[in-house]
This record gives sequence, C-alpha cells and structure tokens, in this order.
Amino acid sequence: MVLLLAALLVVFGLAMLRRQAPGAFGVNAVGKTAELKARPAPDFLVDSFGGGPVRLSELQGRTVLLNFWASWCPPCREEARTLAATAEAYAARGVTFLGINVWDSDAEARAFLERYAVRYPNGPDRSGRITIEYGVTGLPETFLITREGTLMKKWIGPLSQAQLERFVEEALQ
Repeated sequence: MVLLLAALLVVFGLAMLRRQAPGAFGVNAVGKTAELKARPAPDFLVDSFGGGPVRLSELQGRTVLLNFWASWCPPCREEARTLAATAEAYAARGVTFLGINVWDSDAEARAFLERYAVRYPNGPDRSGRITIEYGVTGLPETFLITREGTLMKKWIGPLSQAQLERFVEEALQ
C-alpha cells in the first residue's frame, strides 16, 4: 500500500511538471472549466487547521465547493480573498466551502489563511490521497459537489468573483 501511494505521488509530480505554465511551476495560472464525469464524490476525512476533523460525507445536504491550494501558489493567493468573501456570502444558502492544502508546512498554510482572512474549514492532505482521488493536476483546482454528494463540476486555475458566482449559482439551480 505504501509503495502504491509513493508511485502515485511520483506520477502526480510528473504530471504537474508537464502542466507547467510559463513562468510557473506546477501551477494552473489560467482559469477554465474542465470536463468532468458526474460521479459520487470520494469521501475523505481531513483534520482542519481550525481544530477538529471534517468528513466530506457529513456535509451531505449542503452544496460543497472544494478548493485545492497551496501558500506558494501565486494564483491561489490571487483567488484567496474572493473565495473567503464568497464563502461567507453563500453560507446561508446552504453552500459550504472546504479547502485542501497541498505540499505546505502547517505554519505556512496557517499564515496564508490568516493573511487572506480565510475562515471556512481548511486542512492538509498529508498523505496526498485526497489530491490523487480527485485527479488534481495542478493548483489551484476547485470542485463543486451537489447536496446529494455528486461531483458535478471542476474548475482549473484561479476563479474571479464573477466566475466563482456563476460556478456556485449553477449548482444551486
């Protein structure tokens, strides 16, 4: 099992190198929608930086916006405040934002969350399992999960305010 996980992490790393954007390393610098076959969202448990575990399946009944990010990722910094503000605006409408931190130290991730006033739950993907199960190929990437737990949409790269609102509104219709 450990060898399989190590092999998958190597493959993930090589995929990120091939997707290298001009002037960036393993970063999705331009935002675009991605093809995604609707399927049940892989369940996971993450220990949030705010304390306490978050299990995706326990959020069933709410729309979930799942964002993969890292403090060293310039487009992640670009969209952080937009995600934070939009999370607050949509909370009353049954939307939960959840962040998955990739390849960071806890100290750097916590500093990022504080700097950009991100208050929605975030936690590290220490094993890389969540990142692999969702097929993340670079950062940032964002997924939309329906109230029923179905993986509905994928966005590669940073989201502007208008793009993020359209992304979420489509799921609420």
